[in-house]
Amino acid sequence: MKAIINVVLSLSVLVLLVAPALAGETLPDKVSYLKLDQGAAPAAFSDRASGRRGGQDAQLDSRKADFEKFARAKIGQMNKNLNFSRDRMQIRKEADGSYRAVFHEIDGSSLGYEVSCSQSKSIPYVAVLTYREQIFAASGQTPEQCRKGPFNPVGFIPNRHIFSYSKGVWN
Repeated sequence: MKAIINVVLSLSVLVLLVAPALAGETLPDKVSYLKLDQGAAPAAFSDRASGRRGGQDAQLDSRKADFEKFARAKIGQMNKNLNFSRDRMQIRKEADGSYRAVFHEIDGSSLGYEVSCSQSKSIPYVAVLTYREQIFAASGQTPEQCRKGPFNPVGFIPNRHIFSYSKGVWN
């Protein structure tokens, strides 16, 4: 039952994010895209369609700040739990007898997010977190030699997660 609720909630959030694009509205006035590594305060937000001003802008800025803290903690947790993290790297024996070690790590410089107001009363804000999961590899004659590296980036996996703000917390 919980899985069904999560699916319905995720689809609802996705519809809320996609609806303005399908209606022909432009999103730059509605969504602020921020890199997580920015030191400056979030950019000003305006929502001329619903007339948000003053205190509601401050609320959105507060939700953006809350989401940034949430996102940093979430990324740290996700980095620790990756299947092929540096601590749990995959080592395979190649056809030529050498070994190849591979691990994944979230690229901190690729982190970004979008926070926007939704039209739902139960979920007043939604956010999209984007990042790249970098793949590193090293080769060697023994598994121990592989573990020591040097590791080189060999690819990346783009990731996007949608979160909702409900009952005072990001989910």
